[in-house]
Amino acid sequence: MSEAGEATVARSAEQDATSPDAGRSGWARRLVALSDALDRLTEVGYFLATVAFASTMLLGVFFRYALNNSLTWSDELAVILFAWATFLSVSTVYRHGKHVNIDFLVRTLPPVWQARAALLAEGLTGGYIIALLVSGIQALPVAALAHTDALKLPLTVPYLAIPTASMLMAIHWLRRNLGDAARGGSLAKLLIALGFLGLVYLPFGYYVAVVGWPRFVLLALALFGPMLVGVPVAFAMGVMATVHIAAFGNVEFHTGALQIFYGIEIVALLAVPLLILSGSLMHAAGIAKRMVDFAQVVVGRVRGGLGAANVVASLLFGDISGSSVSDTAAIGSIMIPEMKRRGYRAEFCAALQGAAGTLGMTAPISITLILYATAVNTSVSRMAAATIVPGLLVAASFMLVALLHAHRLGYPRERVPFRLVLPRTAAAMPGFLAAALILGGLLGGVFTPAEIGVILLTYVLLLSLVLYRTAQPRRVYRTVIEAGHVSGMMLFMVATSTFVGFVLAYDLFSFLLVDTVSQLTENRYVVLFVLNLIFVILGMVLEAAPLIFGFLPSFMPLLQHVGIDPVHWGVLFLINMSLGMLVPPVALNLFISTAIAGVRYEQAVRAAVPFMLILVVDMVLVAVFPQLPLFLPHVLFGHPIR
Repeated sequence: MSEAGEATVARSAEQDATSPDAGRSGWARRLVALSDALDRLTEVGYFLATVAFASTMLLGVFFRYALNNSLTWSDELAVILFAWATFLSVSTVYRHGKHVNIDFLVRTLPPVWQARAALLAEGLTGGYIIALLVSGIQALPVAALAHTDALKLPLTVPYLAIPTASMLMAIHWLRRNLGDAARGGSLAKLLIALGFLGLVYLPFGYYVAVVGWPRFVLLALALFGPMLVGVPVAFAMGVMATVHIAAFGNVEFHTGALQIFYGIEIVALLAVPLLILSGSLMHAAGIAKRMVDFAQVVVGRVRGGLGAANVVASLLFGDISGSSVSDTAAIGSIMIPEMKRRGYRAEFCAALQGAAGTLGMTAPISITLILYATAVNTSVSRMAAATIVPGLLVAASFMLVALLHAHRLGYPRERVPFRLVLPRTAAAMPGFLAAALILGGLLGGVFTPAEIGVILLTYVLLLSLVLYRTAQPRRVYRTVIEAGHVSGMMLFMVATSTFVGFVLAYDLFSFLLVDTVSQLTENRYVVLFVLNLIFVILGMVLEAAPLIFGFLPSFMPLLQHVGIDPVHWGVLFLINMSLGMLVPPVALNLFISTAIAGVRYEQAVRAAVPFMLILVVDMVLVAVFPQLPLFLPHVLFGHPIR
């Protein structure tokens, strides 16, 4: 999920305050009841908005390709419904404490300091929620001045989703910190929240000039300080960007809400919740299990074939789901128990699955790829073609590590009876057809990424209803809500990181970066080394989405300046982010796989070192030999015009 839902469970500090409290006052009980009731309504609203925007997109696809009569309003209406679905999911994700946060540092502190850090984190989170609410209300007159192209609706129709979600989060924040907490701590959190709002609303930059290194230090502290004390990543980026606006002193306060709205008003992003939901439904329908069975047919006969089958199954499922985390969770829940039963060490099982799951990151239709192509304005089809050879290279290198490990420890062969070969191959065919549908439609230029998402979802729903009969209404409803927790978490990071990208551009950060690095070197390989090192470090603590929208655009002028193809860099970036799914302290994939394998995190980290090293080798090969990613795009689409 940062993709899928298991990741947020592993990463977030779930703070569910629904347990009864005999000492709770009457007003606090009413606040809790109000929060719960609003959350139930929000979930229903998210479900209806998701069904509506997916249906609208499907209708547009039907008219375009079946009737050869494109609807002028379908994409526009779908984006409006998508905006409401996104921000409703953002609020319910906050209610259930599933926004991703980085708490590894806080967990090393003594209990008293953990409590103080939590108090500060809740106060800053509340301050940003209130700031977003104020900014959203102030921007309503600005949004009312513009209208949609086809439907002629005022932009307040989709834009109202932001103040609505902010108000819902504010109520959930009050419930979480006033209705369920000790009074002293509650007062301190409220004072911190209001103090933050007052500081940025002034704005203080109008009275105190912050320039040069003090400004850089202030902004770095405003981003990483809240993040390291436990403020969710998306909110921490909002805190930093809001402080940045306040430091300028001449930027309207409503700019923050407008930039967040612009961050998700992109048609390509409609594919994100649809792909996440498709992956969840495929897992529930048993498609992942059928992929595993087929993978054992292909590579199971060699020593350690079960480990190799894990890699093959992850490659196949990742190509369909497009999500590293959902790949890890779906295949890991099947393969890890079986590998342990066959004598594989539990820590190796966790490490192998964490690594194999990253193949969902480098898949041709991966969610990260779509976000990257959207952010840097490059072709999704070229990017999809560019990932095929490097993806196979990474998969082969993982298989090599697994087979060498199995040979050293004498793991068994998996002999699949010949009578099961054809049945297992036939059972996997619906999954193969899904992969063919995605790759053919995308590489052939037939469908846009958003259309691929809705077509895949429709295909999976038909399989679940007709072939597998797993799509019971209640089960589908809960799957949509749980997938919405993942997409809401991810898309809010996209939205707030777009806000960060705006303030960095406003501060001319990219020009300063290009000038600084150009004075040091213009050697493309040195630049690639430096940027890969920067993003390896950032990827150790941040998700791909905030890096793509918050930081990456500032580096693109530098890459262009030294003549690096954005498609080449995009593939390197995907491998880089795959490494970030394994390298501590965050390592999303390892958090999931260790939970499934039942081993300590540090054990899995040690076992994952060979996979980290082989990913670095793969990254170097792709950097030194750009033909590896660029060969297929050039063959299929020709050389790009410079």
